[in-house]
Amino acid sequence: MKKIYILTLLSISLSAAFGQLTLTYQNNGPLPGDSSRSYEIAWVDPGNSGENQVWNFSGIQYTGKTNFYGVTMDPSLKMAGPNEKSLILGQDGYDYKYTAGIDGYRETGYIHNGKKLTLAYSSPVVRMKFPLSYGQQFSNPFSGVALFADSRRIELGGEYTVTADASGTLILPDRILSTLRVKTIKQYLQTSVCGSIQSTVIRYCWFAPGYRYPVLTVSTTENISGGNAPVMVKEAWINVNQQSTGSFAAGVDPKIQVETGENSVIVFPNPFTEQVTYNYFLRKQLPVMVELYDMSGKFNIQVEKKQLQAEGLHTGTLNASVLGLPPGVYYLRFIFDKQSVVSKIVKI
Repeated sequence: MKKIYILTLLSISLSAAFGQLTLTYQNNGPLPGDSSRSYEIAWVDPGNSGENQVWNFSGIQYTGKTNFYGVTMDPSLKMAGPNEKSLILGQDGYDYKYTAGIDGYRETGYIHNGKKLTLAYSSPVVRMKFPLSYGQQFSNPFSGVALFADSRRIELGGEYTVTADASGTLILPDRILSTLRVKTIKQYLQTSVCGSIQSTVIRYCWFAPGYRYPVLTVSTTENISGGNAPVMVKEAWINVNQQSTGSFAAGVDPKIQVETGENSVIVFPNPFTEQVTYNYFLRKQLPVMVELYDMSGKFNIQVEKKQLQAEGLHTGTLNASVLGLPPGVYYLRFIFDKQSVVSKIVKI
C-alpha cells in the first residue's frame, strides 16, 4: 500500500470503475419532504470533461454563506400529468414550480415574494430527462413572461442544454466520491421597455452514489446589457448533508461500493474476479489497519498492519489468487484510529 501523490495514476487505476453511473427518477428525482443546506465555497475551475477524470477539490475554501433547499407539494399547479408530481423547490427566496415524473422534470415558473417577481413559462425549461448517463445530451427551447411588482413586463426566451460530460473521482476535504458530472448551458434574452439583457449561465453539477442531489455545483453567469461590457458572476456550492425521503441509491454502479463518514472508502470493482482495489482518504494523520474476513471465520487476513499514515489519499489492492480466495462474500474492515468502516465485497 502506498500514498498516491500523482493524481494521473489514480485516473488510470480507476479507469474500469466508472462510466456506469446513471441518473434515474427513482434515485435522483426531487421528492416532497426533501431538504438540505448548501455551503458556498470560493469558485473553483470545473476542470476537464471526459471519462476517468480526477477533480482534486480537497483545498476548497468556505465563504460562510449557506443556502437552504426544500421540496414541497404544489396542489395549485395544473400542468402535471397523471403520473407526475407538482412541486415547489424553495431556494434562496425563490419558489420554483416544477412538474416531475419518471421521464424527468421541468421548471414551469417561479415566484419571489420579496422581490415581487413572478415568472410563468409558456414553454417550460426541461431541466432533466431520465435516465441520463455519461455522453448523453438533450436541449430544448423555452419562453416565458415575468412580471415585476405586478406592472413591468419582461419577456424572455432561449435554449437550455444538458450534457453528461464527465465521470470520475471527486476529492473533497473529507471524502472521495465516484461521480457523474452534468453540464448545463442556459442561454436566453430578456426584453422589456427598459431594454434587453443577454444571459448565459454555465453550470457543472457532480452527482454521486448515495446522494439524490448534486454534491457540488460550480456556475458562471454572463450578462450583457445593451452595449455595456459583460458582467460575470461566479459561484460554487457544496451539498453533502442531504436529507431525503427516497432510497438514496442515486444510480449506484454495482461495481462500486462507497462508504462515507469521517474518512471515506471506495472499493472497486465489486463483484470482482481476480483483483479488487480500494482507496481511502484520511482527513488527518491516523493509525490505520485493514483486515479481510468472511462470516465463516475461514479467512481472517491482516491486509495492512497497523501503522501511522499521513493525511490524504491512499490506495491498495487484493489479489484473489495470491490470497487463495474461493468465490464468496467477504468483508474489508478499515480501522482508522477509533473509526471502523466495513465494505462488503463479492468474489465471483
